[in-house]
Amino acid sequence: MSELVLSPSLDSSKALLVIAIDIGTTYSGYAISFSSDPYKIDTICENDPNAQRISGSAPCGKIPTTLLLEPDGTFHSFGYQALSDYSNQIDDDPEAEKTWMYFDRFKMDLHSKSDLSRNVKAVARNGRQLSLITVFSHVMKYFKDDAIKFVNLRSKIDVSPDDAKWVVTVPAIWNDGAKQIMREAAYKAGLASPEKPEKLMIVLEPEAAAVYCKYSNVITADSDEELDVSVAYASGTRYLLADIGGGTVDVTVHSVGHEDKVRELHHATGGAWGGIYVDLEFSRLLERIFGNDLMKRYQKEYPCEWINFMSKFESSKRTAAPGKRLRVELPFQFHQFIKSEGKSVEEHIHDFQNDHVKFQRGALALTYLEVEKLFQLVFDNITCHLESILEKVVNIKYVILVGGFATFPLLQQRIREQLSSVRVLAVRECSLAVVTGAVLYGHDPSLIASRRVKYTYGVAYRPDFVEGIDPDDYCVLDDEGEKKCENRLKIFVEKNDEVELDEEVEQGFFPFTANATSVDISVYSSQNSKPRYITDKGVEKVAQMTLPMPNTEGGKDRELYVTMRFGKVEIEVVSKDATSDEEVQRTVDLNFLGHSE
Repeated sequence: MSELVLSPSLDSSKALLVIAIDIGTTYSGYAISFSSDPYKIDTICENDPNAQRISGSAPCGKIPTTLLLEPDGTFHSFGYQALSDYSNQIDDDPEAEKTWMYFDRFKMDLHSKSDLSRNVKAVARNGRQLSLITVFSHVMKYFKDDAIKFVNLRSKIDVSPDDAKWVVTVPAIWNDGAKQIMREAAYKAGLASPEKPEKLMIVLEPEAAAVYCKYSNVITADSDEELDVSVAYASGTRYLLADIGGGTVDVTVHSVGHEDKVRELHHATGGAWGGIYVDLEFSRLLERIFGNDLMKRYQKEYPCEWINFMSKFESSKRTAAPGKRLRVELPFQFHQFIKSEGKSVEEHIHDFQNDHVKFQRGALALTYLEVEKLFQLVFDNITCHLESILEKVVNIKYVILVGGFATFPLLQQRIREQLSSVRVLAVRECSLAVVTGAVLYGHDPSLIASRRVKYTYGVAYRPDFVEGIDPDDYCVLDDEGEKKCENRLKIFVEKNDEVELDEEVEQGFFPFTANATSVDISVYSSQNSKPRYITDKGVEKVAQMTLPMPNTEGGKDRELYVTMRFGKVEIEVVSKDATSDEEVQRTVDLNFLGHSE
């Protein structure tokens, strides 16, 4: 890969180094960049089971997102080592499968569960459950310790976690609760703390990828020719960036403006259409061939072998190419298990009577037509969504593909066929775009000039009651007998509004009663654009703060201000008493997880 070139506006004075952690559904990794030499990046090596690193500007990959915990919940191992250790534990003691906790693909829990709380659980292979915050914190701590160890081995100074700016990536389509879980997991892992929140940046994955594409001289493959990705960053250009990973697809649309700053044209969208859903289709094919009951028993009785089986398919599906057959190796243990039930694997495949599914030299051979069926549903979802965005946002010139699943030739071909009106660019080293871009973003986040908010935000207040519009049961009288409407929502920003980096929106309010010595301020969010009341469907309370107003002179004319700071991935709310002798200010982090522990 070519050397990465950073913007001249780079400001790295606030931290000795930046360490970015990218926890993916199937693969994860981290990248390190010193402020003194920010374009020299180190990451975990994808193909080395010992997770050795290649030092230099070109990261070479990731390791599996697999976590093994001991029966008491103590961390044991992660990545390739976790799978190996899990197999060894069960080989030595079959009962270990009931007590040891092996987690994989747990990231999808943060996408699939809408009612997130601090109690939300990840489920291990054996059914045991553990807090998702704890599971993610184990992974972050592993990467934190490993990264600091690596840095100290190669540098001449002792580096501690406090010396680093930590960056954790999240899908843009995640809700605010999922992002909060990642921040709390990072605190638990020791990356930062509530007292030092500035040590941690939560970065949207497609934005990190956009930074990677902008600041690198990476050559992109465009059909049969090669093209420098920087052509998509010419002033005035509009591009769609699709981060297509193992679990989810994140889609964002940007325009390139003044000084090459990027503005978001449409709030992030996407869905659960990643590579693991091809695995699901393959599992269903096996169930049709060998029977649902038989496959469920195999998975239950030989969990490690099943994991290895699907790992072999993962390797095979990466080689899938237009017009070519796909050969999937069948583990020896699988052959033995199937035969012990009466018929051999070859007999089952023969009885399946499908000319596109054959048994060849101990492997499952699929014709290209059958391979297409495995990918079909995912491909349809991805291309239909991209087409819908292109219809909503006009004059998009390029579609840039990043993410692990985006490396698949079949997917690239299908997108090019469906989106013939735009030029589709598939970045080389697709799977590294996010983690590498996240490091560069940590050094210089200024490339992203604005983004679109995903929700409407506001606070509850009591304005004048409007006869004939406001419900009668919402009418209340203040201490002067004036009619006010409770449950009204004062909107600060509406869904899909554009907000600048660090933009502040301020609204003024007055106390409900003249002698109030404090005011409760409740913050709400909604997926609807213009909710009128906090009781409207889809409106949820996300934070509450109490602002002291001890000086009651001025009665109800005392003014207070509520400020919401937008433009970052996370939103901050500040309230201020403007009339007190001593200015009183309160800041609150929005809470999207309730108050359960």
